[in-house]
Amino acid sequence: MKAAKQGICIALGALLAAGALSACAPKTAAGVNPLMGFTSYAYFGTSCIWAFSPASAEDTDAEEPTWNALKAMMGRTEESISDEYEQSSVHRFNLAAAGEEVELDATAYKLFVLAQEMYLQTEGAYNPAVGLLVDLWGFTPRFKAAPFVPELPYDRKTSDQLPDPVYLTAFSAPEMTDFSAVELYEREGKYYAVKPASASVVIPDAEGAEHTYTMQVNFGGIGKGYCVDEAEAIIRAAGHKYGYFNLGGSSMCMLQDPDATDEARLWSIDVASPRNAVFEQYLSVREADISLSSSGDYEEYYITDDVRYCHIVDGSTGYPVNAAPGGDGSGIITASVFGLTAAEGDATTTALMVMGREKAIAYITEHLEGKDVCFLYYDASADSYTMYTNMDASEYTLWADIAVSEI
Repeated sequence: MKAAKQGICIALGALLAAGALSACAPKTAAGVNPLMGFTSYAYFGTSCIWAFSPASAEDTDAEEPTWNALKAMMGRTEESISDEYEQSSVHRFNLAAAGEEVELDATAYKLFVLAQEMYLQTEGAYNPAVGLLVDLWGFTPRFKAAPFVPELPYDRKTSDQLPDPVYLTAFSAPEMTDFSAVELYEREGKYYAVKPASASVVIPDAEGAEHTYTMQVNFGGIGKGYCVDEAEAIIRAAGHKYGYFNLGGSSMCMLQDPDATDEARLWSIDVASPRNAVFEQYLSVREADISLSSSGDYEEYYITDDVRYCHIVDGSTGYPVNAAPGGDGSGIITASVFGLTAAEGDATTTALMVMGREKAIAYITEHLEGKDVCFLYYDASADSYTMYTNMDASEYTLWADIAVSEI
């Protein structure tokens, strides 16, 4: 699908919307053509937008080769890491027996290596080895089928039914979720991963038949960030300096804003609230030539007995963030990072949500100096929101009537 228009306004209805203030300016700075764009919904089940300033304001034909290169890259990545593709490296790894060596393609190997680095740096808060748990809670693509028909022994029979504690305990056991135990190496120009020999559990079903489950990985979040990083390289190699690339609203790379009048041509980027019924967006920042990522409990979730269960799962508890027994729903509900690579940002924002407030503050202080970070904390007991950030007040505009705590 291709769309070309003058003065494109970026209003995505997702977590990150760039240009809600400045990108719709009526005039474009002298010497720069107004933004045009291509849009696709063919990859990762979400929207993909490339907006750019073409050499000619009349058409986008000259940019078709770059758009085709972007689509080809996203297609290769999805076919490499999506568990929906039977030949993907991730699907074959997930089906492998404990202790088995699996050959990976180059893209999957890069993501395994990066994911393991982020797993170690965040002390397991970012953990792709929660694939079984994500499926157990009903947040994998197969649950989007209409109507959904249970097919595995652990599948919930009704939408308000919670996972069986037997599976919850087994799938969150340390040996099933220790991603650092995955061996990764290159041999004779090929790439391999070895599933940990201990990452296996046998559970009988309701009829007594035994089923073996092994570690499964899910690169849903970091995969989009990886695509954004690859897209930025393609776009800049084609000579572009204006525009942006947005994948799903949560992973973006911003070049420069052709409508801006300041020397740096900064964008105005709105960070929207995941609880839109409360306030639409709570923050705006001005940035350019930067990648940014957000995570939140807004994208995929359901509510059972007044508890919100979202797609971000804490491997140490087996529960979605802020939903473990004994809690009241308080916690980080969205986190945003500006200035890392998009893939690193995806992993980091997920990790911050899993860490919780105190650990997140300590992590930001130790590891994210020089990067702009903010997260929104919900206090259920007071039904109130607080933004925590390491940004100076002069660097952002706060739109919501909420408290601010500096990190």
